[in-house]
Parts: sequence; structure tokens; C-alpha cells
Amino acid sequence: KTGGMLVLTTPNAARLENVIALLEGRNMYDPYSAYGPYGRHNREYTRDELHRLLTFCGFEAEFSYTANVHPDIPAGAADKAAIAKALGSIKNRECDLGQYLFTRWRKIGAGESKRPSWLYRSYPAAELA
Repeated sequence: KTGGMLVLTTPNAARLENVIALLEGRNMYDPYSAYGPYGRHNREYTRDELHRLLTFCGFEAEFSYTANVHPDIPAGAADKAAIAKALGSIKNRECDLGQYLFTRWRKIGAGESKRPSWLYRSYPAAELA
């Protein structure tokens, strides 16, 4: 409903521990669960993707940030401080590296009625915007 508020937290696909895992050649995805699709996250978003998706759906950001809520998975051989410094020198990455995305949005319009083509694949073209 227009004027409504959405408060959302979700794991951050671009968190520092995932960046380090990829640099070390480790997989950043969680192991499979015996609970199937209900036992793990099936899709994690980056801060940019979440902003694109919610804007697409007719929301406007009131605030958005990333933060850590538990200790990182230990890095193998990577120098965590050096990697964080290097990533921090890339525009907008300094606020992207936390484990979770925390955001609050306000509904300002109807949004699109179709799925965003940048997020979905293998769907008929008529269902994508």
C-alpha cells in the first residue's frame, strides 16, 4: 500500500568473508541442508541488487547499511585487513562489506507488474520487464 513501510534484513552476498573465500578459492555458498529449499538461503543479494529490486517494486529507501552480527568465518591465508583496505578504496564498497543488509523502505508507487529481467532467467519474455 502506498505509504507503507518495509523493514528488511537479509544476508549480504558481498560480505567481506565471501570476498575472501572467493580470493582463496573456497566456495562462498552455504552447504546443502536436509531441509531442501527451506534449510538455507536460496538467493542472497548484494546491496546494489536489493536497491534495484525494491526500487523496481515501487519503494524508496529511507536508510540502508550493512553490519556484522557474528564472527566472520576465519580466512585461510588471506590478509583480511589488506583486502578490506583494497575494497574500501573502490567507490561505494566501504559500506558494502558487512555480513547482513539492514534496510527500511517506503512504498511510493505501484512498481512494475512483471519480473525484473536482470534477476530472472529462463522465463518467457512476456513475463519480464
